[in-house]
Amino acid sequence: MKKYVMFSYDYPPLEGGISRLCVAIVEALKQQGKAVEVLTVNRTLETGFVAPDVPEYRVTFKRGQRELLSWQRLRKLDTDTVVITDVWHPEAVLCKLAGVKNLVVLAHGNDVMKGAPTIKNRVLTFLRKRILESARLVICNSQYTEEVVKQTAPKANTVAIPLGVDEQLFKPATDKTLLRRELNLPLDKKLVLTTSRVNAYKAHDVIIKALAQLPDSVRDQLQYVVAGRGDYLPELKRLAENLDVAQAINWLGFVADDQLPKLYQSVDLFALCTREEKAQKAVEGFGLVFLEAQACGIPAIGSNQGGIPDAIKQGNGGWLIERDDHIELSRYLASLVSEPERFVMEGQKARLRVEKEATWQHYGEKVADALNGI
Repeated sequence: MKKYVMFSYDYPPLEGGISRLCVAIVEALKQQGKAVEVLTVNRTLETGFVAPDVPEYRVTFKRGQRELLSWQRLRKLDTDTVVITDVWHPEAVLCKLAGVKNLVVLAHGNDVMKGAPTIKNRVLTFLRKRILESARLVICNSQYTEEVVKQTAPKANTVAIPLGVDEQLFKPATDKTLLRRELNLPLDKKLVLTTSRVNAYKAHDVIIKALAQLPDSVRDQLQYVVAGRGDYLPELKRLAENLDVAQAINWLGFVADDQLPKLYQSVDLFALCTREEKAQKAVEGFGLVFLEAQACGIPAIGSNQGGIPDAIKQGNGGWLIERDDHIELSRYLASLVSEPERFVMEGQKARLRVEKEATWQHYGEKVADALNGI
Protein backbone atom coordinates (compact mmCIF):
# COMPACT_ATOMS: atom_id res chain seq x y z
CA MET A 1 0.00 0.00 0.00
CA LYS A 2 1.28 3.46 -0.92
CA LYS A 3 2.23 5.55 2.09
CA TYR A 4 1.47 9.26 2.61
CA VAL A 5 3.38 11.63 4.88
CA MET A 6 2.10 15.07 5.88
CA PHE A 7 5.18 17.20 6.55
CA SER A 8 4.28 20.45 8.28
CA TYR A 9 5.76 22.56 11.05
CA ASP A 10 2.29 24.16 11.41
CA TYR A 11 0.37 21.29 12.96
CA PRO A 12 -1.64 20.57 16.13
CA PRO A 13 -1.61 21.42 18.92
CA LEU A 14 -0.85 24.69 17.08
CA GLU A 15 -4.06 26.34 15.88
CA GLY A 16 -4.52 28.32 12.69
CA GLY A 17 -5.56 27.91 9.08
CA ILE A 18 -2.59 25.89 7.83
CA SER A 19 -2.76 23.54 10.80
CA ARG A 20 -6.45 22.94 10.21
CA LEU A 21 -6.12 22.30 6.48
CA CYS A 22 -3.29 19.81 7.14
CA VAL A 23 -5.57 17.99 9.59
CA ALA A 24 -8.37 17.93 7.00
CA ILE A 25 -6.06 16.23 4.51
CA VAL A 26 -4.79 13.70 7.04
CA GLU A 27 -8.32 12.83 8.17
CA ALA A 28 -9.55 12.42 4.57
CA LEU A 29 -6.66 10.10 3.70
CA LYS A 30 -7.33 8.10 6.85
CA GLN A 31 -11.05 7.81 6.03
CA GLN A 32 -10.13 6.51 2.58
CA GLY A 33 -8.09 3.73 4.21
CA LYS A 34 -4.71 5.17 3.17
CA ALA A 35 -1.56 4.65 5.22
CA VAL A 36 -0.73 8.14 6.47
CA GLU A 37 1.65 9.56 9.07
CA VAL A 38 2.78 13.04 10.10
CA LEU A 39 6.24 14.63 10.32
CA THR A 40 6.13 17.74 12.49
CA VAL A 41 7.64 19.42 15.56
CA ASN A 42 7.14 19.05 19.29
CA ARG A 43 5.08 21.79 20.86
CA THR A 44 4.00 22.26 24.46
CA LEU A 45 0.77 24.23 24.71
CA GLU A 46 -1.74 24.35 27.57
CA THR A 47 -4.60 24.21 25.10
CA GLY A 48 -4.63 23.62 21.39
CA PHE A 49 -6.06 21.87 18.39
CA VAL A 50 -6.39 18.07 18.65
CA ALA A 51 -4.40 16.04 16.12
CA PRO A 52 -5.89 13.04 14.29
CA ASP A 53 -5.03 9.58 15.61
CA VAL A 54 -2.33 8.62 13.10
CA PRO A 55 1.36 7.76 13.55
CA GLU A 56 3.55 10.84 14.16
CA TYR A 57 7.25 11.56 14.10
CA ARG A 58 7.98 14.77 15.99
CA VAL A 59 11.32 16.57 15.99
CA THR A 60 12.66 19.36 18.18
CA PHE A 61 11.26 22.85 17.62
CA LYS A 62 14.77 24.35 17.70
CA ARG A 63 15.63 25.76 14.28
CA GLY A 64 18.56 24.07 12.60
CA GLN A 65 18.15 20.86 14.54
CA ARG A 66 14.57 20.42 13.36
CA GLU A 67 15.65 20.71 9.71
CA LEU A 68 18.48 18.21 10.18
CA LEU A 69 16.28 15.69 11.98
CA SER A 70 13.50 16.14 9.41
CA TRP A 71 15.94 15.58 6.55
CA GLN A 72 17.22 12.40 8.21
CA ARG A 73 13.68 11.13 8.62
CA LEU A 74 12.79 11.92 5.01
CA ARG A 75 15.88 10.04 3.82
CA LYS A 76 14.52 6.84 5.40
CA LEU A 77 11.19 6.87 3.56
CA ASP A 78 10.43 4.38 0.81
CA THR A 79 10.90 5.80 -2.66
CA ASP A 80 7.18 5.52 -3.54
CA THR A 81 6.06 7.47 -0.45
CA VAL A 82 4.01 10.60 -1.25
CA VAL A 83 5.11 13.54 0.91
CA ILE A 84 2.74 16.51 1.24
CA THR A 85 4.31 19.73 2.50
CA ASP A 86 2.36 22.68 3.89
CA VAL A 87 4.64 25.23 2.18
CA TRP A 88 7.43 25.17 -0.36
CA HIS A 89 10.07 26.51 2.05
CA PRO A 90 11.60 25.03 4.11
CA GLU A 91 9.61 21.79 4.06
CA ALA A 92 9.54 21.13 0.31
CA VAL A 93 13.19 22.20 -0.04
CA LEU A 94 14.16 19.64 2.60
CA CYS A 95 12.21 16.99 0.70
CA LYS A 96 14.16 17.67 -2.49
CA LEU A 97 17.46 17.63 -0.59
CA ALA A 98 16.45 14.27 0.90
CA GLY A 99 15.64 12.83 -2.53
CA VAL A 100 11.85 12.59 -2.17
CA LYS A 101 10.42 11.63 -5.56
CA ASN A 102 6.69 12.02 -4.98
CA LEU A 103 6.40 15.56 -3.63
CA VAL A 104 3.13 17.48 -3.24
CA VAL A 105 3.26 21.15 -2.20
CA LEU A 106 0.48 23.31 -0.77
CA ALA A 107 0.43 26.95 -1.95
CA HIS A 108 -1.39 29.71 -0.08
CA GLY A 109 -0.80 33.08 -1.80
CA ASN A 110 1.88 35.39 -0.45
CA ASP A 111 4.26 32.43 0.00
CA VAL A 112 4.50 32.08 -3.79
CA MET A 113 4.61 35.77 -4.73
CA LYS A 114 7.81 37.26 -6.20
CA GLY A 115 7.85 40.46 -4.17
CA ALA A 116 10.13 43.42 -4.85
CA PRO A 117 13.06 42.74 -7.21
CA THR A 118 15.68 42.44 -4.45
CA ILE A 119 18.59 40.02 -4.62
CA LYS A 120 17.03 37.89 -1.88
CA ASN A 121 13.67 37.69 -3.67
CA ARG A 122 15.33 36.86 -6.98
CA VAL A 123 17.15 33.95 -5.35
CA LEU A 124 13.95 32.77 -3.69
CA THR A 125 12.04 33.05 -6.99
CA PHE A 126 14.64 30.91 -8.75
CA LEU A 127 14.57 28.30 -5.98
CA ARG A 128 10.77 28.33 -5.77
CA LYS A 129 10.47 27.74 -9.52
CA ARG A 130 12.75 24.70 -9.28
CA ILE A 131 10.83 23.25 -6.35
CA LEU A 132 7.32 23.82 -7.71
CA GLU A 133 8.08 22.55 -11.19
CA SER A 134 9.72 19.40 -9.80
CA ALA A 135 6.73 18.59 -7.55
CA ARG A 136 4.26 15.97 -8.70
CA LEU A 137 1.42 18.33 -7.77
CA VAL A 138 0.96 21.84 -6.37
CA ILE A 139 -2.36 22.25 -4.54
CA CYS A 140 -3.44 25.91 -4.51
CA ASN A 141 -6.01 27.39 -2.13
CA SER A 142 -7.67 29.52 -4.83
CA GLN A 143 -7.67 30.24 -8.54
CA TYR A 144 -5.69 33.39 -7.79
CA THR A 145 -2.94 31.43 -6.04
CA GLU A 146 -2.85 28.97 -8.94
CA GLU A 147 -2.29 31.88 -11.34
CA VAL A 148 0.54 33.21 -9.16
CA VAL A 149 2.19 29.78 -9.14
CA LYS A 150 1.93 29.56 -12.92
CA GLN A 151 3.58 32.98 -13.25
CA THR A 152 6.55 31.78 -11.21
CA ALA A 153 6.64 28.17 -12.36
CA PRO A 154 4.86 27.78 -15.72
CA LYS A 155 5.55 24.04 -15.93
CA ALA A 156 4.17 23.23 -12.47
CA ASN A 157 1.32 20.71 -12.30
CA THR A 158 -1.34 22.62 -10.35
CA VAL A 159 -4.88 22.28 -9.09
CA ALA A 160 -7.01 24.89 -7.28
CA ILE A 161 -8.98 23.60 -4.31
CA PRO A 162 -10.63 26.31 -2.16
CA LEU A 163 -10.37 25.92 1.60
CA GLY A 164 -13.06 24.81 4.01
CA VAL A 165 -14.25 25.68 7.49
CA ASP A 166 -15.27 23.83 10.65
CA GLU A 167 -19.05 24.15 10.38
CA GLN A 168 -19.56 22.63 13.84
CA LEU A 169 -17.37 25.23 15.55
CA PHE A 170 -18.58 28.13 13.41
CA LYS A 171 -22.37 28.02 13.34
CA PRO A 172 -25.29 30.45 13.68
CA ALA A 173 -26.19 31.76 17.13
CA THR A 174 -29.41 30.88 18.91
CA ASP A 175 -29.41 34.11 20.96
CA LYS A 176 -27.48 37.04 19.47
CA THR A 177 -28.60 39.42 22.24
CA LEU A 178 -27.12 37.19 24.93
CA LEU A 179 -23.81 37.06 23.06
CA ARG A 180 -23.68 40.83 22.70
CA ARG A 181 -24.18 41.24 26.42
CA GLU A 182 -21.41 38.74 27.10
CA LEU A 183 -19.02 40.53 24.69
CA ASN A 184 -20.09 43.99 25.85
CA LEU A 185 -21.29 45.03 22.39
CA PRO A 186 -24.20 47.39 21.62
CA LEU A 187 -27.64 45.81 21.63
CA ASP A 188 -29.37 48.51 19.59
CA LYS A 189 -27.07 48.88 16.59
CA LYS A 190 -26.22 46.98 13.44
CA LEU A 191 -22.70 45.58 13.91
CA VAL A 192 -20.09 45.33 11.15
CA LEU A 193 -17.05 43.21 12.00
CA THR A 194 -13.49 42.95 10.71
CA THR A 195 -11.15 40.41 12.26
CA SER A 196 -7.56 40.33 11.00
CA ARG A 197 -4.10 41.67 11.62
CA VAL A 198 -4.25 45.46 11.51
CA ASN A 199 -1.86 46.04 8.61
CA ALA A 200 -2.17 48.66 5.87
CA TYR A 201 -2.92 46.15 3.11
CA LYS A 202 -5.87 44.77 5.10
CA ALA A 203 -7.63 48.06 4.21
CA HIS A 204 -9.57 48.82 7.37
CA ASP A 205 -9.38 52.42 6.13
CA VAL A 206 -11.82 51.62 3.32
CA ILE A 207 -14.48 50.73 5.87
CA ILE A 208 -13.74 53.82 7.97
CA LYS A 209 -14.08 56.01 4.87
CA ALA A 210 -17.35 54.25 4.01
CA LEU A 211 -18.68 55.12 7.46
CA ALA A 212 -17.74 58.75 6.88
CA GLN A 213 -19.86 58.79 3.70
CA LEU A 214 -23.03 58.02 5.61
CA PRO A 215 -25.47 60.60 6.96
CA ASP A 216 -25.29 60.97 10.73
CA SER A 217 -28.76 59.48 11.10
CA VAL A 218 -27.61 56.27 9.38
CA ARG A 219 -24.14 56.04 10.93
CA ASP A 220 -25.64 56.42 14.40
CA GLN A 221 -27.37 53.08 13.87
CA LEU A 222 -24.11 51.29 13.04
CA GLN A 223 -21.08 50.17 15.02
CA TYR A 224 -17.86 49.03 13.36
CA VAL A 225 -16.15 46.34 15.46
CA VAL A 226 -12.42 45.86 14.80
CA ALA A 227 -10.81 42.72 16.22
CA GLY A 228 -7.05 42.42 15.92
CA ARG A 229 -3.82 44.24 16.53
CA GLY A 230 -0.99 45.46 14.37
CA ASP A 231 1.34 48.33 13.55
CA TYR A 232 -1.25 50.23 11.47
CA LEU A 233 -3.66 50.67 14.38
CA PRO A 234 -2.51 54.18 15.49
CA GLU A 235 -2.86 55.52 11.94
CA LEU A 236 -6.36 54.06 11.64
CA LYS A 237 -7.42 55.69 14.89
CA ARG A 238 -6.11 59.03 13.66
CA LEU A 239 -8.06 58.59 10.42
CA ALA A 240 -11.24 57.83 12.36
CA GLU A 241 -10.75 60.98 14.46
CA ASN A 242 -10.04 63.13 11.40
CA LEU A 243 -13.18 61.85 9.66
CA ASP A 244 -15.22 62.30 12.84
CA VAL A 245 -16.36 58.66 12.98
CA ALA A 246 -14.36 57.47 16.01
CA GLN A 247 -17.55 57.19 18.07
CA ALA A 248 -18.85 54.59 15.58
CA ILE A 249 -15.87 52.25 16.04
CA ASN A 250 -15.19 49.67 18.74
CA TRP A 251 -11.49 48.68 18.87
CA LEU A 252 -11.44 45.25 20.52
CA GLY A 253 -7.75 44.50 20.11
CA PHE A 254 -6.63 40.87 20.25
CA VAL A 255 -9.42 38.28 20.39
CA ALA A 256 -8.52 34.70 21.30
CA ASP A 257 -9.39 31.95 18.81
CA ASP A 258 -11.89 30.36 21.19
CA GLN A 259 -13.87 33.63 21.29
CA LEU A 260 -14.04 34.14 17.54
CA PRO A 261 -17.17 32.04 16.89
CA LYS A 262 -19.11 34.11 19.45
CA LEU A 263 -17.85 37.32 17.90
CA TYR A 264 -18.94 36.32 14.39
CA GLN A 265 -22.31 35.12 15.69
CA SER A 266 -23.01 38.42 17.45
CA VAL A 267 -22.69 40.73 14.42
CA ASP A 268 -24.79 41.48 11.32
CA LEU A 269 -22.14 41.81 8.61
CA PHE A 270 -18.50 40.84 8.11
CA ALA A 271 -16.29 43.10 5.98
CA LEU A 272 -12.63 42.88 4.95
CA CYS A 273 -11.42 44.78 1.89
CA THR A 274 -7.85 43.52 1.58
CA ARG A 275 -5.63 44.96 -1.16
CA GLU A 276 -3.16 43.02 -3.29
CA GLU A 277 0.29 44.59 -2.82
CA LYS A 278 2.67 42.58 -4.99
CA ALA A 279 5.87 44.37 -4.02
CA GLN A 280 5.17 43.68 -0.35
CA LYS A 281 4.09 40.08 -1.03
CA ALA A 282 0.83 40.99 0.70
CA VAL A 283 -2.47 39.52 -0.42
CA GLU A 284 -5.48 37.51 0.74
CA GLY A 285 -4.64 34.20 -0.92
CA PHE A 286 -8.08 32.92 0.02
CA GLY A 287 -9.48 34.51 3.19
CA LEU A 288 -10.57 31.88 5.68
CA VAL A 289 -12.24 34.54 7.86
CA PHE A 290 -14.88 35.03 5.17
CA LEU A 291 -15.91 31.37 5.44
CA GLU A 292 -15.85 31.50 9.23
CA ALA A 293 -18.29 34.39 9.20
CA GLN A 294 -20.52 32.81 6.56
CA ALA A 295 -20.59 29.52 8.46
CA CYS A 296 -22.00 31.52 11.38
CA GLY A 297 -24.81 32.74 9.12
CA ILE A 298 -23.26 36.17 8.67
CA PRO A 299 -23.00 37.65 5.13
CA ALA A 300 -19.56 38.84 4.06
CA ILE A 301 -18.28 41.71 1.94
CA GLY A 302 -14.79 41.60 0.48
CA SER A 303 -12.71 43.22 -2.21
CA ASN A 304 -12.35 41.67 -5.64
CA GLN A 305 -8.66 41.03 -4.96
CA GLY A 306 -6.50 37.95 -4.56
CA GLY A 307 -8.36 34.78 -3.71
CA ILE A 308 -11.33 36.47 -2.05
CA PRO A 309 -13.65 35.69 -5.03
CA ASP A 310 -13.17 32.01 -4.17
CA ALA A 311 -14.25 32.67 -0.56
CA ILE A 312 -17.24 34.90 -1.39
CA LYS A 313 -19.78 34.09 -4.07
CA GLN A 314 -21.49 37.26 -5.28
CA GLY A 315 -25.12 37.27 -4.19
CA ASN A 316 -24.84 33.87 -2.50
CA GLY A 317 -23.90 34.74 1.04
CA GLY A 318 -22.02 37.94 0.34
CA TRP A 319 -20.81 40.58 -2.07
CA LEU A 320 -17.60 41.74 -3.76
CA ILE A 321 -16.56 45.36 -4.27
CA GLU A 322 -13.68 46.72 -6.31
CA ARG A 323 -10.43 47.70 -4.63
CA ASP A 324 -10.72 50.75 -2.33
CA ASP A 325 -14.32 51.42 -3.39
CA HIS A 326 -15.56 52.92 -0.13
CA ILE A 327 -18.47 54.58 -1.97
CA GLU A 328 -19.93 51.22 -3.00
CA LEU A 329 -19.28 49.84 0.47
CA SER A 330 -21.14 52.76 2.04
CA ARG A 331 -24.21 51.80 -0.01
CA TYR A 332 -24.14 48.31 1.51
CA LEU A 333 -23.78 49.77 5.00
CA ALA A 334 -26.75 52.05 4.41
CA SER A 335 -28.73 49.08 3.13
CA LEU A 336 -27.88 47.13 6.29
CA VAL A 337 -29.78 49.82 8.23
CA SER A 338 -32.68 50.24 5.83
CA GLU A 339 -33.09 46.59 4.71
CA PRO A 340 -31.83 44.38 7.56
CA GLU A 341 -33.96 41.45 6.42
CA ARG A 342 -31.92 41.34 3.18
CA PHE A 343 -28.77 40.66 5.19
CA VAL A 344 -30.47 38.03 7.32
CA MET A 345 -31.52 36.17 4.18
CA GLU A 346 -28.04 36.50 2.68
CA GLY A 347 -26.57 35.09 5.88
CA GLN A 348 -28.87 32.08 5.64
CA LYS A 349 -27.71 31.51 2.07
CA ALA A 350 -24.11 31.77 3.27
CA ARG A 351 -24.61 29.04 5.85
CA LEU A 352 -26.28 26.75 3.29
CA ARG A 353 -23.40 27.23 0.85
CA VAL A 354 -20.86 26.33 3.51
CA GLU A 355 -22.77 23.17 4.42
CA LYS A 356 -23.07 22.18 0.77
CA GLU A 357 -19.55 22.79 -0.50
CA ALA A 358 -17.14 24.53 1.88
CA THR A 359 -16.46 22.45 4.99
CA TRP A 360 -13.07 21.00 5.92
CA GLN A 361 -14.48 17.58 5.03
CA HIS A 362 -15.22 18.82 1.51
CA TYR A 363 -11.70 20.22 1.26
CA GLY A 364 -10.01 17.08 2.55
CA GLU A 365 -11.98 14.83 0.21
CA LYS A 366 -11.10 16.97 -2.82
CA VAL A 367 -7.42 16.94 -1.91
CA ALA A 368 -7.45 13.18 -1.28
CA ASP A 369 -9.08 12.62 -4.68
CA ALA A 370 -6.39 14.78 -6.33
CA LEU A 371 -3.69 12.72 -4.59
CA ASN A 372 -5.17 9.50 -5.97
CA GLY A 373 -3.76 10.47 -9.37
CA ILE A 374 -0.17 10.42 -8.13
